[in-house]
Amino acid sequence: MAGNRTIHVGGFPLETDAQTLLTTFSTFGDIVDIQLPPDPSKPEQHRGFGFVEFREANDALDAMDNMHQNEMLGRTIKVTLAKPSKGQQNLGSNRAIWEDEAWLKDNAKPLA
Repeated sequence: MAGNRTIHVGGFPLETDAQTLLTTFSTFGDIVDIQLPPDPSKPEQHRGFGFVEFREANDALDAMDNMHQNEMLGRTIKVTLAKPSKGQQNLGSNRAIWEDEAWLKDNAKPLA
């Protein structure tokens, strides 16, 4: 999932399927992928939320701006930009630059 091109759609009814999301959100741009995570206790059923990935980031923003807090099949949905899963984040990004051996070798000065 590309974070800036993917929206998280939550709060829709269980009868919603990928085709419903495609029909609803394709008015904002070309859709690359739709994911409906299954309910662990009922794998044949989704969990009431999903992800819609657009080809262009601006299309995702338009969909979010226009559809957040709107009604879909009788329920108010929440539409936000999707956040990358923990597995997709840069794991070393929170480390200080001086913790890197290469940086220390190039920049550290010997103690007097």
